[in-house]
Amino acid sequence: MKNHLLLVSITLFFLNKAYAQQTSLPALKKSYDVKEISKAPWDSPKGFPYKKVAGADLGVTSFEVMDKNRMAFLSDASNEIIITEKTTGNTLSRFMVGSAPRNFVYDEGSFYVLFENKVVVYDEKGATLKTIPYPNSLKGVVGIVRYNNSTYLLLPSGNSVVIESASSETVNEAYKGWITSTGLFVYGSINGANSYKVQTGAANGITSQKVFTTALKTAGVYVVGATKNRLVLDVQTYINESPIQVERHLVTIELNSNVLGDIISDSKVPDCYYVLSNKDFLLQSDGTIFNMVTAPQGVLVYSLTETGTQKAQNYPASLLATKYHFNDHLIKINEQK
Repeated sequence: MKNHLLLVSITLFFLNKAYAQQTSLPALKKSYDVKEISKAPWDSPKGFPYKKVAGADLGVTSFEVMDKNRMAFLSDASNEIIITEKTTGNTLSRFMVGSAPRNFVYDEGSFYVLFENKVVVYDEKGATLKTIPYPNSLKGVVGIVRYNNSTYLLLPSGNSVVIESASSETVNEAYKGWITSTGLFVYGSINGANSYKVQTGAANGITSQKVFTTALKTAGVYVVGATKNRLVLDVQTYINESPIQVERHLVTIELNSNVLGDIISDSKVPDCYYVLSNKDFLLQSDGTIFNMVTAPQGVLVYSLTETGTQKAQNYPASLLATKYHFNDHLIKINEQK
């Protein structure tokens, strides 16, 4: 009798474990077909400027897709916006901006460039259209988003602040979560050793939340963007904690009327930073994701298209295996001449 009870207990344990794994880690429905669309070397007539200074390696810190033929890159090495032909990477035009640009966004023919304590708006030829100041109390601003003719800053705390409003919003008011180009606010946080929580909502508060698990210890969760039926995150997990090494995954979650569903795809992406970059993923309204990778050989841009086939093309194996971080190759102050 005891042996029978023991057998039943063991059976129930494994059944419950299998059920828990099935509910927390559902079968993935989609993958991404990855294609290289642009490549440009460093420090060449057809490439991007590169500058090595004490404490940072500078090159391109952010990028934008302007239309089907053009992309734009923000260079913190030369303080420029460089507009390129989308498929060849050849430079079409370039113009100077202020010093030490952090990030930018392109909206309806204008570039909104983020600096410390201000956002400067330029037209496509480089003429300054206006300047939008923001308070000194907003430290370490990492991103900028345009939604509904309003301008929002993304804070390292995971919250957003509106600094220019076309509606009744109060300027400099903070909201929980990073706003996306669809108007959805998304807040991601580590929930435990191997899990993270995602909360979504509108300006008036969180309306949906869900906890997701990771196979390795969760290191961070960052919002890439949202469409009407998809939420895309950059989820990082620890390979090693000392020294820190992480693995990056592009995680796509279903949205139904802005309510969180299941994870439908989980794709490993390159963890290679030749220079400091503040925006290396860009989600389009049609669901296409663009990924800018700064590698030792130059700036590579890939398009990721959602597909149901298991035979989708992936990143080059050599790029996935490259573990390059500029922090490991910084020059020391006394090395400067």
